[in-house]
Amino acid sequence: MINSYLKTTFRSITRKRTFTILNIAGLATGIAAALIIFLVISYERSFDSYHAAADRIYRVTTNVINRSNGEVTSRLSNVNWEMADKMKSDFPAVDKAALISFQGGAQMYVPSKGTSDEKKFKQTGIFYTTPDLYNILDYTWLAGNAAGLNDPHTAVISEKTARAYFGDVQSAVGRTILMWSYRVPFQVTGVFKDLPTNTDLPVEVGLSYNVLKTLTPDQFLPGSPWETSQGYAQCFVLLKDNAQRSSITAGLPAFAARYYKASTTQLAQLQLQPLSAMHMDKRYHNFITGNLSSRELWALALIGCFLLLVACINFINLATALSVNRAKEIGVRKVLGSNRVQLFSQFLLETAVITLCAIAVAIIITIIALPYTGQLIDRELSLSLLNSPSLWAAVLGCAVLVTLLSGFYPGMIVSGFNPVTALKSKISIKSTGGVSLRRGLVVFQFVIAQLLVIGTLVVVKQMDYISHQSMGFNKDAVVLVNLPSDSTLKLKYEYLKTSMSELPGVSAVSLCTDAPTADWIFLQDFYFDSQPEKAPFKIGVKPGDADFYRTFDIKLKAGRLPYPSDTLREIVVNETTVKKLGLSSPENIIGKILTTTEHQSFPIVGVINDFNSKSLHEAITPLFMGSQRGAYEYIALRLDPTKISATLKKVEQTFTGIYPTYLYDLSFVDERVQSFYEADVITAKLFQLFAGIAVFISCLGLYGLISFMVTNRTREVGIRKVLGASVNNILFLFSKEFMLLIGIAFVISAPLGYYFMQGWLSGFYYHTAIGAGIFVSAIVLSLLMAWATVGYKALKAALSNPVKNLREN
Repeated sequence: MINSYLKTTFRSITRKRTFTILNIAGLATGIAAALIIFLVISYERSFDSYHAAADRIYRVTTNVINRSNGEVTSRLSNVNWEMADKMKSDFPAVDKAALISFQGGAQMYVPSKGTSDEKKFKQTGIFYTTPDLYNILDYTWLAGNAAGLNDPHTAVISEKTARAYFGDVQSAVGRTILMWSYRVPFQVTGVFKDLPTNTDLPVEVGLSYNVLKTLTPDQFLPGSPWETSQGYAQCFVLLKDNAQRSSITAGLPAFAARYYKASTTQLAQLQLQPLSAMHMDKRYHNFITGNLSSRELWALALIGCFLLLVACINFINLATALSVNRAKEIGVRKVLGSNRVQLFSQFLLETAVITLCAIAVAIIITIIALPYTGQLIDRELSLSLLNSPSLWAAVLGCAVLVTLLSGFYPGMIVSGFNPVTALKSKISIKSTGGVSLRRGLVVFQFVIAQLLVIGTLVVVKQMDYISHQSMGFNKDAVVLVNLPSDSTLKLKYEYLKTSMSELPGVSAVSLCTDAPTADWIFLQDFYFDSQPEKAPFKIGVKPGDADFYRTFDIKLKAGRLPYPSDTLREIVVNETTVKKLGLSSPENIIGKILTTTEHQSFPIVGVINDFNSKSLHEAITPLFMGSQRGAYEYIALRLDPTKISATLKKVEQTFTGIYPTYLYDLSFVDERVQSFYEADVITAKLFQLFAGIAVFISCLGLYGLISFMVTNRTREVGIRKVLGASVNNILFLFSKEFMLLIGIAFVISAPLGYYFMQGWLSGFYYHTAIGAGIFVSAIVLSLLMAWATVGYKALKAALSNPVKNLREN
């Protein structure tokens, strides 16, 4: 019986080659898209899952609560430097606790025989860590270990770093590396195997956390109250038993009350965030950017399911339409004794064979497309992911699901034919009972396709809005050059600034801590106008010299700019600070005093226009600025846009001439702004990719249906042409129903698209509006794609010879 089923299956498949190819192409495209989405989601969810104790590792986070209304005013991942020790001493269920603080990038030097032979490196992935971090997380040691990190001037480095610095791994242990221009020494105590890319803790160089106590002793005074914004470290804990997490969580309020200074306006709420949740939670600061949120991953998964459904709909539509041509076959089989179960099984087998062929093609497409998809979204989607057991389980599940979805209804229709009616050739497309269903499925296909098209247009429009939206400062043609921090070399800052300002092509120069942009700003409490209570919000600080405002084209709203000074003496604030203080106009704040919690008081001499220091996802931060030479880390230069290349060569020559032992390190401000939107750019690319796939699959289905209609209505077309029907009449005959169905799909997809994309836009504090043009573009694009698909077959039918059609039929 099985041999009979297989012979019949392959005979049926090969008899209608065109429709078989269309079915396989549609299913393969949908399955390949779903597989790629599965791999993207698997990669995003795999971050730090390779640690053996991942389910018992947590990060301590803080929510700052407004006592008056219970609102979360800020979410912090940084904690006080004493957090790790106190967590271990106060909670017996905590096995280990460690601190990690992000240094980011810095210049490293590897000493050799002479200063001229000294190696210089621009190093990234630098962290200050305590030794227990390497016991909480899994590190493979190639030489040495992290035990020496209890001593201040020690370090552990990755295999890649060791090879770059010393040529090999074994000779690295015991060697000394120097950081910054004033050459802070660190002795290498261990070398670990390079970490995989799917980690949120991308340590390349781990420095002893204790060195911070020698570099910045004021921040490590024991017994000081824990303010909610204090500290630059993140704390990770390893629990002895995950079942005790609830008891620790229950004890955190009392723990916070014990160590945080009581405030009448704010409350510190501590939480344990699972390591597995860290990557997808954008509410707290992470060490990497561009990560997709859990909401975005759910949206991707939904898109993958919809693409599979759209592919299955193609199969159902074509199968039910083609069932008319199999009426006599089914009638004969029933007369010869086949029952409905056997016929249904036969049709499911045919569907399964086509599905397996489609899966084979889909896997080939996935293998070819995966590296390009990885490049498109800046992810290392390795082909090794195809060896994952969960992937093959998903493929098997997909095969079963697609077979059932695609084959169940057509199988029920075919196996239910009346044998007498079938043998008399009285079964038509309408008598199969599938006309209404096919129309509904076509509508559903285009609802999904149009939803993705609308989503794509909105995302592209928002990205365009971001690129052209004023951030309150001019980011174009401005570069930053990192400055040496050695006290002796700092004496040349003014000379460097003067030399740079004299270069042709340089229109403005400023010494500053950073550009107006920053991925995060350290916020602090303050007192305003000698009031006894702290202000109800925190304020950020950004030092910059008197030319900072001209270099970045930041406008003065009221008052004046601070006079040049080596220390912070007078300040300007932004408009948001004025508004949050409840003052009616900027002039009302001039002359008032701002006092920090460190009891430093500064007169406010001016108000500057608001500018976005972060991405447009977030509101503008209250800010004050002033001159403070000791805090400068960059020199910013505004360049003539027409002479950038030539000017940069002179800038480098000037810088290296003044600082020959310091590595020249330049970055563009506009590139930094673009880095804020890595995840959004990935979202836009994914929407464009999968919207195109959805439209392609839908058009394949339309092509198959119009091909079938033309074939089965050849005699009708011939009669209509003999009776005087024009080419336009025939085109209208074949296209009117599809145009109507696409119109119905648009009526459904438009409000849904508005609702979902309005929710997506709400993630941006500043965003574009969803105008009517989005929906007009979506329906026009859908109609054009449908016409392009249907038009060829319809036009061919309309131009055919009616006499030939009547003779052949």
